[in-house]
Amino acid sequence: MTKEVRKTLIKAQQGELDGVETYKMLAEVVHNEDDVKAFKELSADEGRHAAVFKNYTGEVLKPNKTQAFAVAVLYSLLGKKILYPLIAKFEYAAIPGYEELMKDYPEVETVKDDEKRHGDTLNGLLENGQFNDRPKLPYVCAALAAIFIARLFRRR
Repeated sequence: MTKEVRKTLIKAQQGELDGVETYKMLAEVVHNEDDVKAFKELSADEGRHAAVFKNYTGEVLKPNKTQAFAVAVLYSLLGKKILYPLIAKFEYAAIPGYEELMKDYPEVETVKDDEKRHGDTLNGLLENGQFNDRPKLPYVCAALAAIFIARLFRRR
C-alpha cells in the first residue's frame, strides 16, 4: 500500500466515522419518526463502512463531533428541504473515490453501493411530504433585519 493510498483510506475511514456521529445527532434532533428511523439506519451503515476501512488501515480514529453538532444546528436553521439534499450530495460525491479504491480493495464496493442508497434515502425523505420541522433561519434573518433597521432609525 502506497502512502497516498493509505492516506485516502484513512480519510475515507474518518469520513465514515464522522457520518456515524452526524446521523446519530440528526436522529436526535429531527421531528419526523420516519427520518429518525432512517438516520439510525444510516448511522449503523456508516459504522460498518468505518470498520471496512479500519480493517485496511489498522488505525483507531475518533469521530469529529463538531461536524455532527454543526449539521444539527444547520438542520435547526435550514430545515430538511435544504439540508437533506446537501447531505445527499456528499453521499453521492464519495462514489467516484470509492470506485477507484475498489480496484485494489474489493470490499469497498459494498460501501460505494451504500453511499448511493444513502443519497437516495435522503432524497426519498423529502418525497414523503412531511415537513414538520421548523427552520429558524427566516426568524434569525427577520430579527437581524429588525436590529439593523432599528439602528438605522436610532442614528437619525
